[in-house]
Amino acid sequence: MSNFSDFKNGSLVQSNPVMQKIRNKTITAEKFASMVKSGDWIYGCMVGTDAVAPRKAIFQRLGDGPDKLQNIEMWAVDNAFLGTDFGLRYDKEGKYHIQHQGFIHKGTKDAIKQGWQGFDWYQWGWAMHMNYQFARFYRKEKSQRVADWGIATIAKPEGSYVNGSYGVSNFMITAKTCKKFVCEIREDHAWCEPGRNVNLHIDDVDYFIEVDLSDPDFQYPRLDERNIIPSETDKKIAEHILSIMRNGDVLQVGIGSLPTAVVLAISDSDLKHLGVHTEMIGEWAFTLIEKGKIDNSQKSIDQGRCAWAYAVPFIPERYFEWMHHNPMFAAYDINYTNNFLTLSMVDNFIGIMSFAKIDIRGQVVSSCVGGRPISNTGGQFQFTVGGQLSRGGRTVLAATSRTPDGKSRIVGMLDRGDVVDVPSQFVNYVATEYGIVNLMACTDAEKARKLISIAHPDDREELEKEAAKLGIKTKHWMFDVSPDRRYPSANELKDHKHGYMDLVIAPKGVANPNS
Repeated sequence: MSNFSDFKNGSLVQSNPVMQKIRNKTITAEKFASMVKSGDWIYGCMVGTDAVAPRKAIFQRLGDGPDKLQNIEMWAVDNAFLGTDFGLRYDKEGKYHIQHQGFIHKGTKDAIKQGWQGFDWYQWGWAMHMNYQFARFYRKEKSQRVADWGIATIAKPEGSYVNGSYGVSNFMITAKTCKKFVCEIREDHAWCEPGRNVNLHIDDVDYFIEVDLSDPDFQYPRLDERNIIPSETDKKIAEHILSIMRNGDVLQVGIGSLPTAVVLAISDSDLKHLGVHTEMIGEWAFTLIEKGKIDNSQKSIDQGRCAWAYAVPFIPERYFEWMHHNPMFAAYDINYTNNFLTLSMVDNFIGIMSFAKIDIRGQVVSSCVGGRPISNTGGQFQFTVGGQLSRGGRTVLAATSRTPDGKSRIVGMLDRGDVVDVPSQFVNYVATEYGIVNLMACTDAEKARKLISIAHPDDREELEKEAAKLGIKTKHWMFDVSPDRRYPSANELKDHKHGYMDLVIAPKGVANPNS
């Protein structure tokens, strides 16, 4: 861990002209909150760069009276792990604030269950969202931008620049969609190497805020991901996913019991020369590098480097050790990591993601079940589609065959209020503990038959009846005549790339049949 020599007793001290400039812009969180006006919009970046001190100071000012704040609108992709109970604590009824937020994690769910009324969910779709929804916020003229304030967490400034650290994904976009940009400096955040859109000149930051890391509200919950123990069901799913993997694959993996099971399965396998191109980087990558599985040596782009967009430093010192000025990790904004065009150039990409529900036609639900938001789409759509544009690419949507309360995740028809996150025509591999199937280019009957085969055995008869009601021919003679359906294996698809994805710089001339 850096000794962070430019801080002394929690305050910035002058050490050179650049640090003096930073010191001149440094204010307390309370001073920042005093400059916020009723009716202001505050954009709070996302997990990994989710500034907490200024947000807490704003919540503490909410209320009635001339010195209080009302009608505050906060916008965030995801305040997943820090300060998730501020709304519950300071304005439970949502009388004075509303939090517009994409992802919903445990802290937010707990606050909602306890009666927090200030939460407002919106659909979030990563790269498409960056180009689509942020058009609402951005203006070329800074004074005309929609968000009154942007707040973000950064690493200790170096030279004349600040670093987006663990939340690069939309750090720069936040800076470009607000009238005033405020950065809180955290001693425990690593200076992460670019990539792109990671470093911002200090002149583009309006204020800096000192953070007291001894405050429990500003500390990440400590979770050693190495201690996550996958269930036997997760291990079975991981085995199925491993069956379609090859040496040199480029991984996109998340966090949780199932991803951990996949990582452990890879650790014990003969796979080698793996690479990383992912949204979320973390312990899974550190572990596989230590095991000699990841070296990024066979990547078609960003060779030798793990490309990533955000991280959650559950064990700050371990993340700092791995990522501080480590050129093996290249931090990128989401418009790079999750972009269809980027993914089309990542040969042998394999994205491993989860889902909540899928119908027998292959429509995938991940964000909102029965009208109840449970998380968000995130990069699932981009990686599912973009990954298949990769030469030899595959994407896997994986889950247990049943929910914790015993309901089948594979259903005949979706329910009212379910939100489709990935349309059926884009779905590639689907895995449960009962197998893994490839739905790419399949007919309705083929999709239904494959999905029913990996449903819980006790649910398959009912699913067959549902298919019959929908007129889907799962019992047709064609399955007897050609049971293998002439379907390619994962290995046979290793050199496959859609012809129309070859880059064309300029259109060709009109064809001349006589030439």
